[in-house]
Amino acid sequence: MIRYFLSLLLLKSILFGCSLCSIYTPKTHVSIQIKADKENIKTLKVNWVFANEFTKELLQIYDTNLDGTFSAKELAVIESYLVDYLVQKNFITTISYDKQINEKSNSFEIKDYKMSYQNSTLSFEYNIDLNYKIYDKNILYIKIIDDQNYFDIVFADKKQLIYIPYKISKTTNMNDVSFLIDAPTLLPKEENSKEEIVEEKIEIKETKEEKIVEKTQTVLEKFTNNIKKYLIDIQNGNTLALVFLLMASFIYGVIHAFGPGHGKALAFSYFSFQKSSFFEAFVISLVTAFIHIIGALAIVLFSVFILQSVLNRFMEDSILYITSFSALVIMLLAIYILYRKLSKKLCVCCSVDLKTTNFSLIPSNINFVKTASNKPVITPLRTKKQDLIFVITAGIIPCPGTVLLFVYAFLLKTYFAVVLASISISLGMAFVLFVSSFLGVSLNKASRKSTKLVNILEIASPIFMFILGLLLFLNANKL
Repeated sequence: MIRYFLSLLLLKSILFGCSLCSIYTPKTHVSIQIKADKENIKTLKVNWVFANEFTKELLQIYDTNLDGTFSAKELAVIESYLVDYLVQKNFITTISYDKQINEKSNSFEIKDYKMSYQNSTLSFEYNIDLNYKIYDKNILYIKIIDDQNYFDIVFADKKQLIYIPYKISKTTNMNDVSFLIDAPTLLPKEENSKEEIVEEKIEIKETKEEKIVEKTQTVLEKFTNNIKKYLIDIQNGNTLALVFLLMASFIYGVIHAFGPGHGKALAFSYFSFQKSSFFEAFVISLVTAFIHIIGALAIVLFSVFILQSVLNRFMEDSILYITSFSALVIMLLAIYILYRKLSKKLCVCCSVDLKTTNFSLIPSNINFVKTASNKPVITPLRTKKQDLIFVITAGIIPCPGTVLLFVYAFLLKTYFAVVLASISISLGMAFVLFVSSFLGVSLNKASRKSTKLVNILEIASPIFMFILGLLLFLNANKL
């Protein structure tokens, strides 16, 4: 049993390793500094430090001048997208100050904010004026949590600081920190009391998760760097760069389609039991590849024009939902095809190949035509609706390379070049899909010589399609 389970996991990773590809939820370390005097809590400074891996992902997208760092202009773009998201959520910050912790936030106003990039670290800082009068035994409570799970907020105890001339008791959790103020010196005639200032040094220490690990560039990373370079050259008037862009895009489409994914396996299994011509296989492969980039375009257009940002969770969630829905439709289509096959096999009115069927007109005792000497081959007819369902479900999952292309189109304003590059990616993918379809059609034609082999293929292929859909669904939902 364990052997079969491990085989299932291995097959899943091989077939669907790149089905989901997007910027992941970044681990974000938060540090705060609170300043106060003897009477009032004055200000709150909040600093977010993003994980290095997330910063590298953003560099791939927003480093438009390819200098390996963020310029002021590039940081401004990222900052605008981030602030657009945070403003509508009150900077995902809750602040309360009372005798007990209150989950309902006090009203506050962001004084200023700034995105910065230093020593390969991307950070975001904002300041808030508090001006709370200090009372003995009051609790200052600060919580930062993203209910949309876009940012994974982490509070490290040593990085939550308060500078106040009173003794405090600090409690730090994953997403919040509270300070209980012990202020007996606020009583009259308490002139000689010692002022205790809580000052904890911020330790800059990278965790294992945050260390920059030099890895061999993936195909997508190499494609990203090359594409960005060519688009910048095109933007500067280099027409020859367009030729290299189209060549790189076609090669990426071929490599992407040859890599882990469900398109090839589906195409092969679909045409191995469907009676089709090579031309029909070519057309279906071509349309499937173009649907692949249309899905990516739709996601980016919705993000830019509806959500007004390319830095949002919609891209990640939409790919997840589309993949899961496509997987369910693939399973239903496989069940439908298998049902049609089994129902026709049980039906008396099955199709018969008249060219290979021998009849005898010699009268028998009951004067009826003699039964055919060979068994008929049952051939379920493929429908246009069935082809349409296959094309949409096999091609609708967005291509990660094309998603990046369309993002660059809006950042660099190179729309025409990106459209041509997307078409080139589709042609590369269509080539691989057609090879798989060609093999499926060839297997189907070869199997027609054997009735037994035909029946095996027409039953086994939809079962294999169902398994592919199930594995795709499991991978999409990370089960």
